Amino acid sequence: MLQRLTTVVAISMLLSLGAVPVARADNAPASPAANAEDARRAELKSAFLGAMTVATKGPADVPLMSQATLKLPAGYLFVPVGASNRLMKAYGNSEGGPNFAGLIMPADPSEDWFITASYLAAGYVKDEEAKNWDVDGLLKNSRDGVEADNADREQRGFPKIKVDGWIEKPIYDATQHRLAYSMSLSGIDAKPGEETTINYHTYALGREGYFALDLVTGSGSIDTFKERAKTVLASLDYNKGKRYQEFVASTDHIAEYGIAALVGGIAAKKLGLLALAALAMTKFGGALVAFAKPIGVGVLALFAGIGRFFGRKKS
Repeated sequence: MLQRLTTVVAISMLLSLGAVPVARADNAPASPAANAEDARRAELKSAFLGAMTVATKGPADVPLMSQATLKLPAGYLFVPVGASNRLMKAYGNSEGGPNFAGLIMPADPSEDWFITASYLAAGYVKDEEAKNWDVDGLLKNSRDGVEADNADREQRGFPKIKVDGWIEKPIYDATQHRLAYSMSLSGIDAKPGEETTINYHTYALGREGYFALDLVTGSGSIDTFKERAKTVLASLDYNKGKRYQEFVASTDHIAEYGIAALVGGIAAKKLGLLALAALAMTKFGGALVAFAKPIGVGVLALFAGIGRFFGRKKS
């Protein structure tokens, strides 16, 4: 039976989000902006409590999209789609869309990371391109894609972002059909030496599509926590009949793009991940949290009570 976090734990985490707003001592009516902020905080707390109530605690087997099973290790939590989407909306972001499978988070409140899980039924993704990566070309594609999307970010009130470079160049395991790479992204106006948010992308290829398991953490934490992404990636097992090596050329659908698109950004847009690309840093209840006022990739945040991680967002 799947283990659930207890209500006591959830409430203790909830309380750490900050005190409930109290009436003003001078009895002066609150401004519309203050009322809106109070409502936002109330929904944030409620969404967080809801997520913790339904979170699965490892070790446990978590079914994913009728395609695979995530053998969630001890020390990891899994929040299903409904609660994850509500939580994301409470933090000011768009929902994950039909490809979103849920969130994976640390049970240890001192760890500053989280992982989004998504699945795209794109078909069988050919991997021949991985034999001779053009890493410079892949990086340029990513930069061009981010630059093109900046116009949309600016129109929606989000500051522009940029790709700084590789943290880890693409590595593909042709035996396990697993891909991993990492880029550093920051705000256009980020100051030199300012800590940035790192997106550590991993993919598990299957017969009918692929899972994207993307870890988000800070530039100062990536060396420590990228192993968490690798652990989760290794814990995902496709169901019988859904595995990459079970592909049947005569009958199965082949994806419109190859594995290089998983690095270049084409696949990210098809996954709808750009809708999840905002993050923020703002004060809330004495802790740094994010999603509240999305301002673009590259900013630190805390997800109070469960760890300093949920403020970071991917791109």
